Order: sequence, then C-alpha cells, then structure tokens
Amino acid sequence: MEAVYNSPLATLNRIPGLRQLLLLAGLALAITAGVTAAFYVREPSYAMLFNNVSQQESGDIMNALNGSDIAHRLDPKSGAILVAADQVHEARLKLAAQGLPRGSGFGLEIMQDNGAFGSSQFMETARYNHALETELARTISTLRPVQAARVHLAVPESTVFLRKRKEPSASVLINLYPGRDLEKAQVASIVHLVASSIPGLDSSRVTVVDQQGRLLNAPGDASALGLSTQQFEYAERIEQSYADRVMSLLGPMLGPDRIRATVTADIDFTEREETREDFDPDNTVVRSEQLAEDRNAGASAAIGGIPGALSNTPPPPVVASNAANPQAGGASESVEAATTGPLNESMRRTRNYEVNRKLSRTRQPTGNIRKLSVAVLVDHKRVIAEDGSTTAEPLAEKEIDEITRLVKEAVGFDEQRGDSVSVSNISFYEKPAEPEIEEPGLLDSPGLVDNLRNVLAGVLLLGLAFAVIRPIMRGLGVGGGAPPAGMLPAGSAPAGYASAPPRASLSFDDKVSVARQLADKNPERVAQIVRTWMQNDD
Repeated sequence: MEAVYNSPLATLNRIPGLRQLLLLAGLALAITAGVTAAFYVREPSYAMLFNNVSQQESGDIMNALNGSDIAHRLDPKSGAILVAADQVHEARLKLAAQGLPRGSGFGLEIMQDNGAFGSSQFMETARYNHALETELARTISTLRPVQAARVHLAVPESTVFLRKRKEPSASVLINLYPGRDLEKAQVASIVHLVASSIPGLDSSRVTVVDQQGRLLNAPGDASALGLSTQQFEYAERIEQSYADRVMSLLGPMLGPDRIRATVTADIDFTEREETREDFDPDNTVVRSEQLAEDRNAGASAAIGGIPGALSNTPPPPVVASNAANPQAGGASESVEAATTGPLNESMRRTRNYEVNRKLSRTRQPTGNIRKLSVAVLVDHKRVIAEDGSTTAEPLAEKEIDEITRLVKEAVGFDEQRGDSVSVSNISFYEKPAEPEIEEPGLLDSPGLVDNLRNVLAGVLLLGLAFAVIRPIMRGLGVGGGAPPAGMLPAGSAPAGYASAPPRASLSFDDKVSVARQLADKNPERVAQIVRTWMQNDD
C-alpha cells in the first residue's frame, strides 16, 4: 500500500495548490468551449454576393464592406465574396451607392481618376473611347436576357479632307443567360442605341454577335439573303395573325385547350411597275389659231404691172390643207383661199389642236396573298354522365360545318383566290394525371439545420455548466481550507466537514509534513485538529 500512495498521482496530489490549479485549468477549458459554442451559434449563414470579379474590384468591395456592419468573408477556394444571407440586398445597395462593382471596367469615372495634366491628346482620346465602350456595355447589360456585354468602337480621327474621311463602326458581343434569346426588335434596339451614341455612326455599320459566335444582325440587309429572311419573317407574322384569329374566335366556344389551328400563306413578293401613255383623237381642243388676209385691185394691178404673161395670169384656185402638227399631243389645220376679179383677195388660216393625252404609272404592292390554306384540329367534346364520369364523343356534322363557316369568316376566305379550309375532329391525347406533390417533411425544412445547431449548442452549454463547471466550483470551495480526503486520520475531520473513510495509515513523516502545511496555512484549524486528537486519546 505504500507503493500505491507513493505513485506520481499521489505525489502530485500532495503538492500544495496543484489541485486548485488543475481545477482552474478545467474551468478555463469549459468556459472556452462554451464561448466557442456560443460564437458558432451566432455565426450567420453566408450567401454569395459577387462572383467572377477582378482582383482590383474584389479589393475595393472588401474595403467598402470593412467599413460597414455587414458580416462578410472571402471564399478561399473560389474567391467569391460572401456576406450574411439576410444582408445580401443591403450590401448590394450600399455598394451600388459607391459605384461598385464597376462591371467590365471603368466608365466615365476614369476621366476623373486619371486627369493627369501631362497626358497627350492620343491618350485622352483613347481613354474617352474606352470609357464610352464601358458605359455602352453597362447600358446593354441592363436588358433582361443579357448577362454581360462588351462594345468595341472603331472611331477614326477627324479630318478636314473629304477624301480621307472614314466612317466609324462598332461591334457588340452579347453574353446571354442560359435559355434566353434576343428577339429581332431587341437586337435592333441595341444597334440603334450604339449608333445613336456615336456621332456619325450609321446603324448599318454596327455588328451584334452572341457568345456562341452567331451573327444576330446583318449589316446592310439589302442583300438577297437579308431580303429572303425579311420575307420569311413577314410570312410568318401573317400566318400567326390568321391562326390567332381562329383561336380567339373558337376558343370561347370549344375551349382554348381543345383546338389547334395552322395557317399557310402563299405570298407574292414580286415587284411590278408599269408606265402607260394613252391618246384620245376624238377629244381635241383648239390650242391656237392664226388668220392672214391679202387684198389687191385686179385692174390696177394689170395696168400698173409689167406687160406680159405674168401680169395677165389669173390667181390660183382655192386650196385647203389639214396637216398634223409635228409636235406630240397636237394637230394643225391650214386653209388658203383666193378670189379673182377686180380685187385679188387671199386668206390663210392656221389652227393648232391639243389632243387628249393620258400618262399613268402603276406600281403593284409586294406581299400580296395569293392563297391561304387553313387547317383546324378540334378535340372531341366531353360529356359528363350522371355518375360523374367523363366520356369523349365526336362532334356532329352540323357542328363541324358551323366551325368551318366561322373559320372562313375569320380568315377572309376567297374561293376565287383558291383558298382552302380543312376542319378535322379527333380525340386529343390526354396526359396522365401527375402524382400529388408531398409536402416537405420535418427533415426538409430549410431552417432545420440552424435550429438543430442552436439546440445542440444549448445542450452543450448546459452540460458544461452542470457536469464540469459546477463540480469545479464546488471543488474550489471545499479544497480551499480542508486537506484532501485520506490525508487526515479517521474521525479527525474538522467540524463542518464530512469525515471521509480512511484510505490507509500514513507514515509519521507524512503526518508531520501535512501538519506543517496545515499549520502554515490555517493555524485555527490545526488547533482544532489537535484538540480532536487529544479527545480521541481519552
């Protein structure tokens, strides 16, 4: 038994103050565990704030968040910026007020940050073009289908020489969200947005490409390919318009899910231009008239004239002529008359006529419908029996004829044009009923993990309080003035302390050592112990 109590544990137990030191160390460990559990419970759940940002912007964002009361950290694996899940929107608003993140680069704020006095004109122009590209990219990125955008501008230097002047151009790269696509109207809006932002830039010199390399617009769509694409889109809109008419007309009567309509339009895109000129000879108008008359005395003329055959020649007979005017659209008539006798009279009359002329120019419009083919598919009607069961029955012939008549009226049926309408009645495929979605159980609750973590932390704190801290506090209170159990002989425990069963008899040297220690620390209790020994001797 001497070897048992001379072991290292017994020796450490006899060292003054070691037991209290160990109890204090255990108390410190317990408090540390409790504080760690409390911080673990209070640590919020983090959500991603921004991802795929440059290192410079990431540093600016972290600096901005450091000055706020928003819990944040940086993911060491992906480099994403994480904030408390319930403060994501607040963090984005605060960062947006400071102009963060800046997107793909610096916009017009670069003109304020780099306003060096000694910069050259070339650097100022390049900086301005870069800022303009960034601002356009930001504006385009605000469209819902667009995730990101980049704009490249080719703006030549201005010159006063017309021969050396070059037109600017631009190209836009669009990064769309998965499953999204841009409509033609949205692409056109992007083109006109860029063209309107650059002086002298024509919309035909703007190219838009998506992330897969597809050309979304064709600059200068006057080519045959561009024209055929426009014609196809026009025909598609016409066909969809007629199909919507049929659906809107028959939907309330038959049900929107019990009818399908398809329209095929044969459209004539041939361009015709005709010029025609008509003349009406029966409808003429006098435009101008000239009258000339000469009178000479015949006797005096014969007497006073030179004798001979010429002076005795009678005047020529009356001649009437009607010749056409060589000018287009007109005609002329010349009449000459002469008389003989004592007086020589001659009269000449010229009339110019304006012939009725008609000039017409006709240009036939393109996109005329040459033929319409309409196909309508109608589901069987549903009949509910008395027991609540539903059966499908085909439509009567009269009902199909009525539907056919309504379809013809809706599309503007023209028999002379060769239009055709076909209405078929067939039972539609019914998708089997989907199983009911079960409500999420307790384990699928989104806040279950946080609640369990809080409960476990509370249980851990209570366990530490009752199983560790409380015994340690008791031990500190008891061991401060009384010797360890077994260090005193049986029945010699001081008043107020429970007498522990003796372990074994101690040697004389051990008793003397314990007595000296107790006498140094607490003389009053030593006196009480001595008094107890003396009473036991009696």
